[in-house]
Amino acid sequence: MVERYRDVLIIYESDTVYAIACDSIGAIGNKEGDILKVDEEIVGRTVTKVAVSELLCIGAWPIIISDTLSNEMDPTGIKIIDGIKKELNDNEIYDVALTGSTEENFASIMTGVGVTAIGKAEKEALKVRKAMAGMEVGLFGYPRVGQEVLCCHDILSLKDYVKIFRCGEIVEAIPVGSKGIKHELDVLKFTSGLDLLRKYDDEIDDEKSGGPSTCCIVVYKEDDRQIVKNLLDKPFIQLGRLF
Repeated sequence: MVERYRDVLIIYESDTVYAIACDSIGAIGNKEGDILKVDEEIVGRTVTKVAVSELLCIGAWPIIISDTLSNEMDPTGIKIIDGIKKELNDNEIYDVALTGSTEENFASIMTGVGVTAIGKAEKEALKVRKAMAGMEVGLFGYPRVGQEVLCCHDILSLKDYVKIFRCGEIVEAIPVGSKGIKHELDVLKFTSGLDLLRKYDDEIDDEKSGGPSTCCIVVYKEDDRQIVKNLLDKPFIQLGRLF
């Protein structure tokens, strides 16, 4: 059975589950037509972080990365792929098989990258539809986008998402991307069948883009609040309670 859960495809095969997530980046890099100028290694790191964090948040560990580059292998592709490898190794995500493709027929003036990540999990370990009435909802980090991603220090790293993956007290986790916090909370309400008693105010813009998974919504039991709050060295805001 194949199921779409949020932005992830989940394939159920008996007690083993495979999950597929993806991300893309355009107009960010060092080419003539790029709008945001950054080193290509950062591009590779960022697109990998987003796709892999989607897997980690549902409880799946990455086993395959496929990159589709709309640019030449040398020099742009080499630098992006190096960033992909470094992002995985620096966060102790090893033994991931890599494959991909580049554009060698036509010269490109803008950087374009797509990454698909495939993960594996035991069915019982999935952090899917575990939210229940009475549980609390919190947020690690703040939504950041564009130039903010390069200069702010409250952005969740892939290492943070590995900690969320390993935290048994977090029953569900949702990385916040371009659609913003409010959208992801609406998705949580839809998938859980519950509503949210909101406890946050205007201290955070819940419609702002979260860029490359710069912040993450987490669901946990009230008794586990302190454990969850202290999990990361990032800002933590209590968003509300499910009912």
